[in-house]
Amino acid sequence: MAGVAFASDEWAEKFKEEINKSVSYKAAARGWKWTIGFVVEAEPDKNVPEPIGIVMDLFDGEARDVKITSAADAKKCDFIITASYSRWKQVINKELDAIRGMLTGKLKLKGDLTTIVRYTKAAQELTECATRVPVEWPDER
Repeated sequence: MAGVAFASDEWAEKFKEEINKSVSYKAAARGWKWTIGFVVEAEPDKNVPEPIGIVMDLFDGEARDVKITSAADAKKCDFIITASYSRWKQVINKELDAIRGMLTGKLKLKGDLTTIVRYTKAAQELTECATRVPVEWPDER
């Protein structure tokens, strides 16, 4: 199966579908009621010329919406996680655990870390869902 371009509308739709198919995520994220904004910092040398925003409307184990936006829109969410494109690629390829990345400063979190830690299993399941979307990385085209 051919991959979809990372951070494209099609990628966001497939990511949302994977989240909503995941029984594990539904159980782990019970009680979650905040939006999450992912900011992918630009890396022009990796074919990511502009920052990218990914806004996730997650509520009680369901992805109500996942959309590609501006970084400014992503920064309006309840929780904002910022990292370079290369770091996000490491997270999605399971080379870097998202929670460990936040604790070590490799991913910058704006929001309540205690709440995030309480939902560690849900965060891991989100990563699992992302790994199930066949992706075409901009720096591998």
